Amino acid sequence: MKNLILKYCIEFSVIVLGISVSFWFDNYQTSLDNLDREKEIISELATELEIIESSTLNRDSVFGYDSENLKNVIDGKLKNSHFSYSKLLVAATDYRGFGPSEEIYTSLKYDGGLKFIRNKKVKIAIESLYNGTKYGVVANMEDEIFVQKEILKYIQFNYPELLIDVREMKIKESEKIKIFSAIVQKDKTLKALLVSKLRFMNSKLRFLQRYKNSLFELKKLLKVS
Repeated sequence: MKNLILKYCIEFSVIVLGISVSFWFDNYQTSLDNLDREKEIISELATELEIIESSTLNRDSVFGYDSENLKNVIDGKLKNSHFSYSKLLVAATDYRGFGPSEEIYTSLKYDGGLKFIRNKKVKIAIESLYNGTKYGVVANMEDEIFVQKEILKYIQFNYPELLIDVREMKIKESEKIKIFSAIVQKDKTLKALLVSKLRFMNSKLRFLQRYKNSLFELKKLLKVS
C-alpha cells in the first residue's frame, strides 16, 4: 500500500513538474518574442521620427520665414527685404499647413503594438509627441486659416489689384511689396487683420518649438531603449 502511494506521489510530482516546466518554457519563449517585437516597434518608430524630423525642420524654416516677411510688411520695414511678391501673398493671404507623418504610430496604436514597449518614459514621450504638443500647432493653424480667409476676402473686395494688377506688373519685386505695404499702412482694418494673422503664425511657431523638443526627447529615449 505504501509503495502504491509512493508510486502515485512520484507520478503526480513528475506530471506537476512537467506542466511547470512547460509553462515556464512557454512564458520564457513569450518573453523573448515580446522583446523581439519591442525592438521591431522601436525601430519602426525611429524610422518614422526621422521622416517627422525632416518635415518639422522644413516647417520651422518656412513658418519663421513667412512670419518675418509679414512682420516687415506690417511695420513698413522693407529696406533689406529679400522675398518675392508671391512669397508675400503666401504669408498674407495663404497659410502653411502642418501634418507630420503618423502612419506607423497609427498602425501600432490600433493593432496593439505599443503595449510591447516597457519603458514608461518612452510611452509618456510618445503620448506627448503624437497626442500633446502637436495639437498646439494645429489649433493655432486653424485660427490662422480663419483669419486668412477673412484677409483674402477683404483684399478681393477692396484691393483686387493686389492680386491681379500688381502681381503682373513688370517692376521689381521690392516695388510690388512696397505697394502692398503702403496700402497696409493706410488701411487699419487690413492691418489689424494681418496683425491677427501674424499673432497666430507666431503662436504656431512657438508650439512647433515645443513639438520639436518632444520629438528630440523621444528620439533620445528610443536610442537608449
